[in-house]
Amino acid sequence: MPRDLSSIRIARLNDLVQELSIHGWLPRKDLMTRLEYTHGRTLERDLTYLRDQYGVEIEYDRHRRAYCLRGTGRFVAVFELTEREVTALAAGLGMASHFLPHLQDECESLWGKIRFRLPAGLSDHGERLGRSAVVALPVSPMDPKTFETCLNAIRESRTIRIRYRSPYGDGSVKSYELSPWGVFFRAHAWYLWAGCPEAGEARTFRISRIQQVVKEERPIDMPPPQSGVAAFAQSAWYACPGEPCHGIRIRVRPPLADVVAETRWHASQTLERTEDGSLHLSAKVPDLDEVARWVMASSPYAEVLKPRALRERIRDLAGETAGNHACSSNGTVEGKE
Repeated sequence: MPRDLSSIRIARLNDLVQELSIHGWLPRKDLMTRLEYTHGRTLERDLTYLRDQYGVEIEYDRHRRAYCLRGTGRFVAVFELTEREVTALAAGLGMASHFLPHLQDECESLWGKIRFRLPAGLSDHGERLGRSAVVALPVSPMDPKTFETCLNAIRESRTIRIRYRSPYGDGSVKSYELSPWGVFFRAHAWYLWAGCPEAGEARTFRISRIQQVVKEERPIDMPPPQSGVAAFAQSAWYACPGEPCHGIRIRVRPPLADVVAETRWHASQTLERTEDGSLHLSAKVPDLDEVARWVMASSPYAEVLKPRALRERIRDLAGETAGNHACSSNGTVEGKE
């Protein structure tokens, strides 16, 4: 920084950039209160200095009477992190390296750079808690280049062509031209959410099953829905998101009722207790097969109350399961030695 800056003004400029970076649009009145400016002229001089000397991009909206930071330019702000912020950062990097294994080296490198600037006690504490926050969920391996190509195409709104093999159907490799909208993680795997112009609808593709992807230079043909990828991903019970079109109601009896009540299984769910201690779980989902598998895994304590199609699906799965586990009179597996 220039030599003519006093330590007091350096601290004030740093706090000014920090406040603007944390918030979106920050009203002028709030900004002066937060930084204890007594005169508006002092604030304006600081803003002008940051713009002229360091190229900091600070926008002012007269209608909102608020400021917004668009870019820090050459100014390097020094941030003071709380213990909870350090814990959140360490936990987030730990989770990122778990769910995106190909970025493990980058996560470790970033944490090393941040850790070096933190007090020893604070960084050690955050690292320990962050490490314990990583959940040991299985993650399906995928090609990092495929994942990065999809991300780049989403960011640039470019069309992609993929070759995809699904284990369902005839198992053949099929080609698709897609308008990529987003990626999301569900049920131990990453998925691509995209518009399929040929079919005129949205499709999901498990990224680990994409055998080839090519980013085109032309823009996407189908714009993404305004609801966004987060809302779309939350529509799934497990990994099959879509338009919620099936209303379900499941009775869960004790002792599983208390266990089920501890978790939010679906964004639309409602829970209702009954006098006998059972739990009625209601939701609206896009796919019944996923719910059927959940009910089977929760047997014999879960019973489908509606719809009838889901009850029939459970009956068929139970019959198949019973047949697969049939034993002869002497206890051996039928049809096997």
